[in-house]
Amino acid sequence: MARFESRVGAFAGRQDLAVFTVNADREDARAFAREYLGEGEHTATGIDGSMDFDERLQMMLFYSNATAYSCPISISDDVRVDLDSARRDSRLAASAAVPLWAEDLGDVLSDQLEVDIELEHSLEKIPNAFMTLGELYLAVEACEKSKVVFLDRPISGTYSTLARDARLLLRRRESKLTKWKRESSVTLLDLFLAINLGPPTMHVSTRPRYLRMALIRELSKGPATVSELCTRLGVSQSDVDRARKRLMEAGKSYGGRVLEEGGPGALCLAEEARGFWERVVKLALDYSRDVFGNRKHPLALNSEEYLTILDVSTVCLVLLEYLQQLAHEKRILLIGIAKDTTATDISRAVMPFAAATGQVDLSAPQPKLKNDRAFLAILSAENPAIRTPWRTMGYDSCFSTIVSFGGKLVSARKAVSRERIFVRSYFQLRTLKSDQAVRSQVFLFDRPYESEDAGSDKKFKVVERDSESQISAYFEGRDGSRLSNLALFVLSLCDNPEVFEAFGHNQLLFLADKAVKAEVKMLRSSLRGVADLRVGGASTRSKIFGLVTTYREQRAEAEYARTRRAR
Repeated sequence: MARFESRVGAFAGRQDLAVFTVNADREDARAFAREYLGEGEHTATGIDGSMDFDERLQMMLFYSNATAYSCPISISDDVRVDLDSARRDSRLAASAAVPLWAEDLGDVLSDQLEVDIELEHSLEKIPNAFMTLGELYLAVEACEKSKVVFLDRPISGTYSTLARDARLLLRRRESKLTKWKRESSVTLLDLFLAINLGPPTMHVSTRPRYLRMALIRELSKGPATVSELCTRLGVSQSDVDRARKRLMEAGKSYGGRVLEEGGPGALCLAEEARGFWERVVKLALDYSRDVFGNRKHPLALNSEEYLTILDVSTVCLVLLEYLQQLAHEKRILLIGIAKDTTATDISRAVMPFAAATGQVDLSAPQPKLKNDRAFLAILSAENPAIRTPWRTMGYDSCFSTIVSFGGKLVSARKAVSRERIFVRSYFQLRTLKSDQAVRSQVFLFDRPYESEDAGSDKKFKVVERDSESQISAYFEGRDGSRLSNLALFVLSLCDNPEVFEAFGHNQLLFLADKAVKAEVKMLRSSLRGVADLRVGGASTRSKIFGLVTTYREQRAEAEYARTRRAR
């Protein structure tokens, strides 16, 4: 207890740390809302999902569900969010039931059963994949009419998890998605390019790790000579030659060509590499409609083959990147919210970087508390001058893979993730009127990096793989961010102080959460009954007993019946 009190006391009166927080500028937010979102009557939508699974002896039943609540948002001289009119959007609902025999789990989970120590953790990956698919698909659909879209998940964290699974898929040099054929079909080369490059609106770094993808992005604009590519990308000819060689090797590995001659001394994209993004997006949308239209088993390719969870995660990654593209093109405010994050970005990398670059002038050593939410919650409670609603200075999601060590920034793992993809901030919305020290929870929000953020890009060096790399990543610092300010302002209009769970959080996500949890319970009970009838009937006709109930359950039923007769 004494240690806890001393750590809390280290935050008291720390105005130097309070500089890291930014209050909402309401007037600028109202003006920027008219500019960015447009004047008039719009819609705000919150999307959440839930999942569960059940075992019926030899059969596993997986359930996932996602739904959305929407309300009007009016933008004129002021911004008004009509939470009283929040209604469940009947167009935006997605549910999936995935029945699998125990013998087929290995095909779906692939080698992940061998990696995970606990079987239950492995099994959760199946409903979690379809819950993620449902939330992202509904978010894509919501972009048709909504100007503000909330997701009950961190977008950047979801992206990194899905990208990891997609890279695991590529290492195998095969994917069942290439066999999934409707009106849309993709090749392994299409998947390689989509996973590593993403949509045309996503920034591509010119660091050595990503240079080959930056080369493709430039050549997608048209043929270019090596010297022209060097000038555009700001790299040397030897760098371009190495990237070109790697692309030729990748083409062979993934069954196609990436580059070809585009004229005297010029390079261009090969025919099979063109239009890859449109093809994978079409497949992702077609697959999602099949799954949530209940047209067939969500994983079945045919009577003998199943898609793997890595395949489904790859579809989710494409949907997430397509969602980012839609938000950019349609000027939609896309916000992801994380409630229970255990991230240590701020204490580990962001605050040391802010201090080293003069954005925050520390008058004393940084308090030793790793958890970001705890760090900021105590800072806010111990410094009443920090007024709600506030947010932290926005920082690039790539800081989650950086650590400050010995006065240098070092990659936390093998390499630093792609920069200028997502922007992260923590926020706190409410203070109890009767006690200024009692405040709502601290949450994290993130959003896609946009062109408006370019003015806050900072160049710095990071040690990765025993060599220094120069990175140009987003850090708001004292520059200010109109887009993050707008996000905080809209968040401050969307909580409900009269409901504990929505106090300082989000009313639309609160309503969606209650709806999906109730529905997944109902889905579980109804499908469990159907499975018992179908499997029980089949086992009875075939005179194969024990498929639905275990021996212990059968014995208990017999003993109960015997006792009733004895009475």
